[in-house]
Amino acid sequence: MIRVGFVGTGGFTRHHVEILRGIENVKVVGFVGSSQEKAEHFAKSYDETTGYKDVETMLSYEQLDAVYICVPPMAHENYEEILVDHGIPFLVEKPLGIDVEKVRSVRDKIKETNHLTAVGYHFRYADTVKKFQEMLEGTTSGVVLGKWMGSMPEVDWWRRQDQSGGQFNEQTTHIVDLIRFLFGEVTSVYALENNLTNKNPSVTVADVGLFTLTLESGLSVQLTNTSVLPEGTGDIGIKTYTDQGIVEWRLGHVEKRTAAKIEKYLARQNPYRRENEGFLHAVKTGDRSKILSDYEDAWRSFKVAMAAQKSILEGRVVYVSEMDE
Repeated sequence: MIRVGFVGTGGFTRHHVEILRGIENVKVVGFVGSSQEKAEHFAKSYDETTGYKDVETMLSYEQLDAVYICVPPMAHENYEEILVDHGIPFLVEKPLGIDVEKVRSVRDKIKETNHLTAVGYHFRYADTVKKFQEMLEGTTSGVVLGKWMGSMPEVDWWRRQDQSGGQFNEQTTHIVDLIRFLFGEVTSVYALENNLTNKNPSVTVADVGLFTLTLESGLSVQLTNTSVLPEGTGDIGIKTYTDQGIVEWRLGHVEKRTAAKIEKYLARQNPYRRENEGFLHAVKTGDRSKILSDYEDAWRSFKVAMAAQKSILEGRVVYVSEMDE
């Protein structure tokens, strides 16, 4: 039996718990909240679980095999470091944080100890992304366009730049991660952001952004995001223009268009479940081959977001390698 604890009591914790309840020989036993009261209230929703005021208390009472960290970007505190010190594998939701020095320090500690980690870039586990890779085989990409077009979440922390890191760090990072996964590492970023519709002074994140990424291969990628759309009208995807036609990934399907035909594949699997199964398989067996994004890899996606922020502040092309300095 794999005994699991959670840090965080929000929607993503609930989402992961519901998946884990459908996997054999896994038991969720405890939750850490932003307060003892909040943790206890959340634990009441699930039988045989307990709410704790902090990670140290949960570790002192529970014999844990793994921990999930599902907290907002600004709220990571020292959870990762504590779990590394206790030798407990963890899955952490993206993004890794908002401060490059802190995240780099965690990454170094994990690398030094070869600690078992996974990061919640769940799109990597989608069968449509696997099909996207297959459709790109044998082609040469000329232009890649990525987008995360949506509405602004209601939660206060998301709307504050100093707490979420903005839409690029909090949402568009999924597209950045898929670009890296499919096409290779990002070497530089040039970014522009603006606030076109928001008139609320308490909202400090931009509501539109344009980002030019250059990859090691020389390929240029143009990313766009916005949070101005009304709820329910999102548009998320990656479109690749190749020497054989257009290959496009969207939520729920992937499509290849050539002069001769249109080939379309609809999603059939739950990427969140595959993500959880890959992590738990590693916890149980030590085999990490089914984990498609660990902390070391996610650090590279995080660096792109931090390079974009630096580009906006300084008005220049920023090399991702600067985040290592």
